[in-house]
Amino acid sequence: MLSRTRATLCGVVILLVVLTAVVPVFAQRQKVGVFVQAAVPVPAAQLDILRSYANQHCAIITGSGVASTGELMYAQRLTNTYIGNSVPLAGMRKLAQTLDANHLIVFRIVRWESTISFRPERSLLFLGASSIFDNSVKLLTSPLGLLVGLDKAATVTVFVTVFDPSGNIEFTTSVTKEDKPLFSLLTADPTEAAKQAIDAALYQLAVSL
Repeated sequence: MLSRTRATLCGVVILLVVLTAVVPVFAQRQKVGVFVQAAVPVPAAQLDILRSYANQHCAIITGSGVASTGELMYAQRLTNTYIGNSVPLAGMRKLAQTLDANHLIVFRIVRWESTISFRPERSLLFLGASSIFDNSVKLLTSPLGLLVGLDKAATVTVFVTVFDPSGNIEFTTSVTKEDKPLFSLLTADPTEAAKQAIDAALYQLAVSL
């Protein structure tokens, strides 16, 4: 009976210690509004994916509370303020006040491209290795040798601006990332490059703000 009482008391003490440590953290948790906007042609489906990704990873990396997509849409409609190539100071202030946000983070995609390059040394290496085969096999492997020399790189640049509740600019940064995986001709994806750029920018924000 005594050991059970001691165990209960220990559990209560541990719970109180945990609550004492956690509650102040949540009390100080900031709320942010995250906007992802494209200044260059980006497929709508990919843009929606990146909006969700930015919201989720902002919460994970910065530890902030992030306004939902519904809250962002409602605030823009209520204030008649929409994030575009430029937003007036008064508009950002209205958005921040409506969202009750400590910061507004705008990710603007300014570069979204895929480029294909040719690396002749890789093709020559492949063709040289296939020279041990007979002529019929060489004929079949020649087109493959050309394909082996092709590389595809997906490159994305994201410009990030952070506004305070008064609509003033607190922080800006620009991040460029390239997605060039193995078998890049088939798998290089600008969406993956954009995700890397968003994460890199969020880590900068977490340190700076």
